[in-house]
Amino acid sequence: MDKYKTNRIMQFAFFTAVATTVYFLESMAVRILPLPFLRIGLANVVVVYLLMQKEYVMALVVTTAKTLIGGLASLTLMSPATLLSLGGGIGSLFVMWLLFVSPFRFSTFGISIAGAVMHNVIQIFFVRWLIIPRDSIYYLLPILMLVGIGTGFITGLITFELNQRMQGMGEWAKQSI
Repeated sequence: MDKYKTNRIMQFAFFTAVATTVYFLESMAVRILPLPFLRIGLANVVVVYLLMQKEYVMALVVTTAKTLIGGLASLTLMSPATLLSLGGGIGSLFVMWLLFVSPFRFSTFGISIAGAVMHNVIQIFFVRWLIIPRDSIYYLLPILMLVGIGTGFITGLITFELNQRMQGMGEWAKQSI
């Protein structure tokens, strides 16, 4: 196997491991909070960072892997929570990708906020379709959209800082990951 393929496999493994670890730790931490279904989505820092690096396929693989491996590790793989997370994650990734490749220049914050809001919106539609077949569930949308704006801003801020620091490290550091 040549050096390029080895580097790509190592990058996939590194980003998947980081995202999965953060996903798992955050899922364990929210179990002790009063609202166990609300998360900041810190593992999405990795996904937004990969989008910024134009690593679209890697972002999709990491999104899928962090959810499935995290669900397996937290013993929720076969639960609706994993399906909701996977659907929201892939849907929000698609929206973030569309914004990233659009001719308009969206900031890291805008892309991250759009992804977080879309994640919550998609999850509500999945909840309505799979768990609570009542339209009254949509009353939660404004609240969850506001939450998405806040969590998306936090994720965007962390991603922005990460990107700044990675640029400061130089190209050699990026290649060694």
